[in-house]
Amino acid sequence: MRSEIKRNRRYVADRRERLVTASLALVASIFWATSVLAQRNSYADYMREGTEALTRGSLSTAKADLEAAVHLEPRNPAGWYEMGELYGQLGDFRKAEEAFRHTLQLQPDLAKAHYMLGLSLVANPKSKLDWPAAITEFRAALKIQPDYPEASTYLGVGLTATGQTDLAISELEQAVRIAPSLPSAHFNLAIALENSNRLEDAVKQYREAIAAKGSYAEASSALGKLLLRLGRGEEAEKELRNSLRLNPDLQDAHYGLARVLQSLKRPTEAKIEFDEAVLLGRREPDAVESSQLSNLALQMASKGDMAGAESSLRKAILLRPDYGVPHYNLGLILADRGDRNGAVQQLTEAISLLPGQAKPWFDLGRVQRLQGKPESALESLSWADRLAPSDPRIQAELQLTRSEMKMPPATDAAMPALQPKAGAFADTAAEHLVFAKQLSANGDLLGAIGELLRSLALSPAAVDVRSRLAHSYEQLGDLDRARLEYRKILLVVPDDVDPYLAMGKISLALGRTDEASEEFRTVLRLQPDSVDAKRALLEMDRESQKSRE
Repeated sequence: MRSEIKRNRRYVADRRERLVTASLALVASIFWATSVLAQRNSYADYMREGTEALTRGSLSTAKADLEAAVHLEPRNPAGWYEMGELYGQLGDFRKAEEAFRHTLQLQPDLAKAHYMLGLSLVANPKSKLDWPAAITEFRAALKIQPDYPEASTYLGVGLTATGQTDLAISELEQAVRIAPSLPSAHFNLAIALENSNRLEDAVKQYREAIAAKGSYAEASSALGKLLLRLGRGEEAEKELRNSLRLNPDLQDAHYGLARVLQSLKRPTEAKIEFDEAVLLGRREPDAVESSQLSNLALQMASKGDMAGAESSLRKAILLRPDYGVPHYNLGLILADRGDRNGAVQQLTEAISLLPGQAKPWFDLGRVQRLQGKPESALESLSWADRLAPSDPRIQAELQLTRSEMKMPPATDAAMPALQPKAGAFADTAAEHLVFAKQLSANGDLLGAIGELLRSLALSPAAVDVRSRLAHSYEQLGDLDRARLEYRKILLVVPDDVDPYLAMGKISLALGRTDEASEEFRTVLRLQPDSVDAKRALLEMDRESQKSRE
């Protein structure tokens, strides 16, 4: 929870906005057995390395080191506190809560642990948020440390959520006085003021939040919608477009911009934004359908219908390329059908999405051994052994692989030297991009799309990543989705010629000649000497003349 504001419910009228949570990594984490490592490092070493890894976002490495630290000194509250922060960043809020409660059992007067425990109780928007208990923790933190602006801020958020708006405003104004440069204090004060119908004051606080942070997509979106409510359509459009420049995937901003464009009598543009918002809203239903298809595939496989199971899993992956279970199940089916290269591709992608699970590592190692690649198999099986050191199947497979390689039994000293496979512990946008390129080069286009989506979840304004994603959708044949991704690039860099050119070609392929013509002409307005745009328009004119003849 080092990055405390990322995702939650907004309690203003019937709308939702991001308010409270920990940074959420889209990959799972690895449990690293500590019995060997404890012999080499002290508690202080592990804590230093773990907190440094946590700060730079290397969550899997951080978990390995912090687990080792807690194993060495289970009565030291510092290790448990850092574990709580780690679990918050991994999105495992139940374990975060447990870690912070353990911290407070050992050190009851630690204000930041009360604060973080409060956050963990309201951080998961998919479960019931325990605001009364969170408010109690925020008050406890403030009793210990009265000048704690973050605690005052989220006490104010909790008071707003429980309908105590006047108290919330008072608390949030206190947070602003203590820390005038804290963006979340201004943002949440604006929400409370808007909720109490003090609209101009809310406008001022949204602007203060944006100024304090420099770029704040959620605040720009909220401000844009408020300006529309005040009848200031042109200002609203500017703020909402700025929000989408920072985060083209922000569904609420697309809806807001659509409403603004409708109010400005621009229905064609409004429809585009509505369509994009609807498409973004389908991702959760797609995840449910993907899970259902994956379960159906297992039923088919159990009845011997391997072809049907494979088809169902490929449909599941098509719906959500960043969902790991279908990749894993497809890898197993391909292995059973003798397609070992395909199995390795799918199991490798599954490990990227589910790195903390021993079974995908084990099955990948088993397939690699059957491929005649014992070195790769040994590496994969060694990682499986770290995740599940007491599993006899893994031990047996390791022994078999070593015997085939004519190796002596493994020594403890050999274990820490192993390096994880590319992508398996990807925690940053750049790492996901690197793995996407590797998967694409290996022909795993859907796996690459999954990694690109995960990269964009961490860095939504990354034009190079979104361009690669759009091109990948083109290769996949999903031209409508490709076109929408190119549109998102233009939200970030409006004068970029390449997306217009790509959209024009896609529009032609879809038979939308009017749209294609407009897009190619836009290219020529931006780049009058564009040979591709001139050639495309000339060819369109020829085709038009032929049809008239």
